[in-house]
Amino acid sequence: MKITKYIVSICLLLLSFSGFGQQTVIYPCVDTGHSFAIITDDDTYYACKEELIAYQKSVELQGLATYIISNRWESPDCIRALLKDYYDNKNLEGAVFVGNIPVPMIRRAQHLTSAFKMDQDRFSMFESSVPSDRYYDDFDMKYQFICQDSVKTSFFYYNLLGDSPQSISCDIYSGRIRPDLSLDEKQQKAQISKYLRKLVKAKSEVNYLDKVFSYTGHGSFSNSLAAWKDETVTLKEQMPEAFNSADGARFYIFFMEPFMKESISGELQRKGLDVALFHEHGMPERQYITSEPPSSSPEEYYVNGRRNARQFIKQRIRYGHTRQEAEEELANDYGLDSTWYCDAFDPEVVKADSLYDLKTGITLQDVSEIAPNSLVTIFDACYNGDFRENDCIAARYIFSDGDALVGIGNSVNVLQDKSSSDLMGMLAMGYTVGDWMKMTNILESHIHGDPTFCFAPAAGFVKPDLNNTETDYWLSFLSPQNYCDLQGLALYKLYGLDYEGMSDLLLRTFESSPYYMLRLQCMHLLAHYNDGNYVKLLKLAADDPYEFIRRKGVYYMGKVGDESFIPYIAKMYLDDYMSERVLFNIYYSSGQFPYGMLRDAVRKAIMESDFIFDKEAFAQSADAKFRSFDNTMKATKESIAKINETRKGQKFYITGMRNNPYPHLAGDLIMLAQNRELPVDIRVDAVETLGWFVRAPQKYGIVASCRKLLEDKDLDESLKDELQKTINRLNDYMR
Repeated sequence: MKITKYIVSICLLLLSFSGFGQQTVIYPCVDTGHSFAIITDDDTYYACKEELIAYQKSVELQGLATYIISNRWESPDCIRALLKDYYDNKNLEGAVFVGNIPVPMIRRAQHLTSAFKMDQDRFSMFESSVPSDRYYDDFDMKYQFICQDSVKTSFFYYNLLGDSPQSISCDIYSGRIRPDLSLDEKQQKAQISKYLRKLVKAKSEVNYLDKVFSYTGHGSFSNSLAAWKDETVTLKEQMPEAFNSADGARFYIFFMEPFMKESISGELQRKGLDVALFHEHGMPERQYITSEPPSSSPEEYYVNGRRNARQFIKQRIRYGHTRQEAEEELANDYGLDSTWYCDAFDPEVVKADSLYDLKTGITLQDVSEIAPNSLVTIFDACYNGDFRENDCIAARYIFSDGDALVGIGNSVNVLQDKSSSDLMGMLAMGYTVGDWMKMTNILESHIHGDPTFCFAPAAGFVKPDLNNTETDYWLSFLSPQNYCDLQGLALYKLYGLDYEGMSDLLLRTFESSPYYMLRLQCMHLLAHYNDGNYVKLLKLAADDPYEFIRRKGVYYMGKVGDESFIPYIAKMYLDDYMSERVLFNIYYSSGQFPYGMLRDAVRKAIMESDFIFDKEAFAQSADAKFRSFDNTMKATKESIAKINETRKGQKFYITGMRNNPYPHLAGDLIMLAQNRELPVDIRVDAVETLGWFVRAPQKYGIVASCRKLLEDKDLDESLKDELQKTINRLNDYMR
């Protein structure tokens, strides 16, 4: 930490000299009391100066005094120091990074992501770090600088420190306008200039959010129609103006046609499209839209089977196996001979297979050809916003010839059940994209494009002042007649202001509000309070009309591990059996309770039901699924008990509990952390995993144990850091 503070201090000192790094500052033409910073590199500034100044003026018309700051930035530390200085002294609200600006690569902070759990010891730093601009926009977080990448020199590695806050609370918002780095420098600058001209023109127009398009791809939400159907309800709550015409809101799902690519392309090309929302799987270079369509005849099954066999051979070869090994695997596992794949490398067949594959997704080249017109596109997907790569889907959208201006994407993989639309109604109220994202950021979520872009609010609507810190002010917006997400925003602000009656207010709102998204906001926020209201809310969630609340409610019941939840979950199993994601989370929760308890309760409920024909067969099927999750918990407990045996197994089961923090096994992990005879890395793993017990009642004992351990004067520094990190993580859920 001392190293980081030293670097920041030096940066601030050097930035105070006008000649440092040939820094150039273009000052605002207005003084509005709040400011915005355009951070760019010298090469981009000189090549795109005219467009940058036009962009500066367009932002100032929104009421933000705007600075253009150019330099040959040596590291993220100097940029962060400058932004913090502007935040303290110029009421900075946000920033945008234009050009090739240094990328912070964050480590030891996987709890701040939705799903990313890559082993940081086994895999390279480049692969196992999270590229994140939270380094720039949350000034309270503390980092230790590790190194600059020796090959990809724009990347800088940092560890999140234990005495840092362990939850994200952004002070400013940020975005990136980063060109395709595979292009030559002249083409990169032309790409930025073209985008800025398009942006400035769009910002001069009045545009209401009244056209929205939502697409759910194959594999999203386990292909559950029960999950998909509620999208129409939630988007109507958040973007009501889009539901006043026949073409205002359109909803597509992968099975509407064998291949949806053409239909989606047409929707993206629709003039006047304001928001496109994709729930899908993704990679930096691809949106996964559909899978192989169901076969309808024996001939189709055969053709698809041969194609899959060819793909299998090629995949195994890519993974380092020989062709002979791949063929033997097909023969042994599936009984397939060479007639199924003999033409795998025939040029004509390879071409046909490639064209077939292209029909199932949208690639970077496809984006250029489609030229999307969606002003704001939200990618609820893995890697579509990964700016470790030269180019990615979210960036390609905004740099296309279409009207697209903002792409919101994730730099690493994300949780399928992530709550991706929280407070999204702020966009319809006229808040900037940055204002919205500032409230909902996770470590991997990023704005590609202009974070100050906004839609016009509905006629007569006056936006509340986000900078107001009076609780009475925000309480005044909780009238049921107000927009759903205006009420949600008010609750969010009251939570941040530590409103004294917050827990009771959240429970009352959950009990009384007709709005799906407002009740979801209550469920998110109430998890941080420990007066019994959260348990009450989760029991209510079991019968909520919103599938996502039921889905996450039962998931969180397992995380809490309160045995009083058992009859509620057993009832959910029978009442909500056709909701695939709810059902999966019920199975998942089984291991969070004492062995077999939920399984036995479900069997009893089945046997007492009056609508199941073959109760024993149904119960046996349920038993088998519950038992697999119960046995995973049992194996974990047994592995921890045998801690002096194979180290590989120990690490697997200990770190595996980050995804499965079994409440009743917290004591086992505490014993590992306290055992001075164990290697320090095992103890560190145990302490890190204890930091995932944020919803478990045992968190009070965990914090007390960690504080006791910190009294040891001879404690290893890595263990000391992890202990402090776990204490801070759990404290955030102990209001």
